[in-house]
Amino acid sequence: MKGRISCPKCGQHITAEINREVSSFAINCPECNHHFKVKTSQINCSNIPPDSPIDAEADCDWEEHGEPRKTILSSIKPRTDKPMIASLILISIVIIAVVSAFFPTLYLQAPVQVASLSGVEGGLTVILDNESVVDADYILLSINQENAIFKKNNDSFHASSLTLGEHVLSITYSTTNATTTKDVYILPFDLSSHSIKIIDTTPLTIENDSYELGWLSIILIILAAITLIGAVMCWKRKHSDVAVISSIVGICTIGIYFSGLILGIIAIWLILKSRDEFDDGKKGKSF
Repeated sequence: MKGRISCPKCGQHITAEINREVSSFAINCPECNHHFKVKTSQINCSNIPPDSPIDAEADCDWEEHGEPRKTILSSIKPRTDKPMIASLILISIVIIAVVSAFFPTLYLQAPVQVASLSGVEGGLTVILDNESVVDADYILLSINQENAIFKKNNDSFHASSLTLGEHVLSITYSTTNATTTKDVYILPFDLSSHSIKIIDTTPLTIENDSYELGWLSIILIILAAITLIGAVMCWKRKHSDVAVISSIVGICTIGIYFSGLILGIIAIWLILKSRDEFDDGKKGKSF
């Protein structure tokens, strides 16, 4: 036990450390060499019996002394499997996004169906390549939809108010009535654009070097890469903010039949529930 004493003669403060069971002891002041007794008990001296072992005639009382200090108490919650589960979910979203990038029409099927049921229509623009062996004036276009009319503008053709989804485009060379077909995908509004190049008229042969949904595949690959970063952060239990943002990006992938959207929401919930387990969480409280 550590305590502080004041010399009754010169007032010098003295710090001493003794056994807690000791009731009193004698000490010499290092300043004036005054010899005096110190009572360590907190019992009122006036109530001490004469035969008590505690020295009631001690010159001064003992004042228990200690430096003020801060106590650090850990606030880390028990580790759970939530970050690991969130990581596996985000990896699943990455796989779904990559598959969707290679099969964009499959990816678009559910969202397009929802948009179509809501009354949204689309348009289609077909552009005849300048290297074609025929002029645009000799080309007739039709699509397997009623009331679909293509309007010509220089080397391009445009039809509006089309039903969304996958359809068959018929291309006819008016001089010989030679016909060929091409699968096209109608997106909401006027987002669908196709380029064709006619390389022969007997039979009518078209060459299509462009990938109409290539822009969608690129976007999905980028979103998958960002989501993968979040999966790594969850696995390492680091940077919860990055993990949350990556999960939000994962939601934007939507996924086949909205699987990416649903899994992304679950991942965000798991990360927020286990946020204190990440390295950027608070480790303790200061009192």
